Amino acid sequence: MASALVAYGTHPAWAQYSHGLGLILFARRFEWPLVALAVLLCLTLVALVVAGKRRAWWLIGLGPVLALFVHRYETDPLRGFAIVDGPGFVSAQQAAFMAEKDYVVGLHFEGTAYAYPYHAMYSSPVVFQFDHDKRMVLMWSAFANRAVAYHITHDLYARDLEIVSMPANALLLYNSKLGQFINGLTGSMPSGRKPTGFTRVIPVEKMTWRDWVASHPATLVMVPRSTPKGGKTPNAPLLPWFGLPPPKDGRPIATPIVLIATTQPVAVLAAAVPPAPANVSAGGLPMLVFRDPATGRARVYDRRLEDLTLRFAVNTDTRRKQAALVDRETNSGWSVDLRAIDGPLGRSGKRLTPVPVEEGLYWGVMKRWMPELELTELRPAR
Repeated sequence: MASALVAYGTHPAWAQYSHGLGLILFARRFEWPLVALAVLLCLTLVALVVAGKRRAWWLIGLGPVLALFVHRYETDPLRGFAIVDGPGFVSAQQAAFMAEKDYVVGLHFEGTAYAYPYHAMYSSPVVFQFDHDKRMVLMWSAFANRAVAYHITHDLYARDLEIVSMPANALLLYNSKLGQFINGLTGSMPSGRKPTGFTRVIPVEKMTWRDWVASHPATLVMVPRSTPKGGKTPNAPLLPWFGLPPPKDGRPIATPIVLIATTQPVAVLAAAVPPAPANVSAGGLPMLVFRDPATGRARVYDRRLEDLTLRFAVNTDTRRKQAALVDRETNSGWSVDLRAIDGPLGRSGKRLTPVPVEEGLYWGVMKRWMPELELTELRPAR
């Protein structure tokens, strides 16, 4: 039983049960005491056989124990995932291993744009990186299609962390030095507190290589560790793989959502994001929501500007050729990136504040790890 708990106690499937996550944490935290107990009991059995108190056929029982240890330390698929410390990078022009439709996780670190291909992150879901005295960590939960990145202190090292499991499709790490578990989807410990060594959040984006390099031609690209037999690992978003309880609202686990990072983050159905700019209210915030006509990605802006709450309409005046939108309150023209370009506010160069959004997420997975998250309707503003 001790060896079985070592071999299968951290399996992601346990997370679909009420106390499954607790079992996973227990199995990893007490892995070595359990190993010691199993070995001690095996030696005791051998001693009993040698002393003639048990027949030799009792030794057959050592076979399953050996098989369980071999599975845990040699054949467990989770052992194929790696933590990369100081990966190699090449320029966009040298990235012959990238195709236009390959997805990447993109971010900016110390003024430089970096792209991390999905097919590289799949087998290396944790990346430690440094730039002079600045350090960061990027964590990728492939079956949740979510990445989070943080600035980290100098006393947190890649060798301190190990990949434990992927319960409910979220990457789970263990800091063996401090005895802390880290959820790679939320960037927090099971208690909700920030792990030791994690400081500021680094915003990340997910898009195709074509879109990323078009916006960031000077980007650097992480070189994959290796190319597996049969070609690349997955290079596009994956659906949730491991079981988890369905949300109480009955929606399918893989329902696509957009996460809007207001003061209290809210989720909206991806299908509900309108193609044309819409004045809406969600999470108590007046917002302008639409899909970028060039990229198709969701854009959200705070409609508040100083003491005004603006309402927008598509510009139909052919004389205002540069304006994509016009606000009703001041009759100023605005560009597609919500910068005032003509009218009363044109000279001021005022801009609306963008609200961070994250697409390609799954309702069931995000609700499991962010219980306070609510699925909100985009209500038309009055």
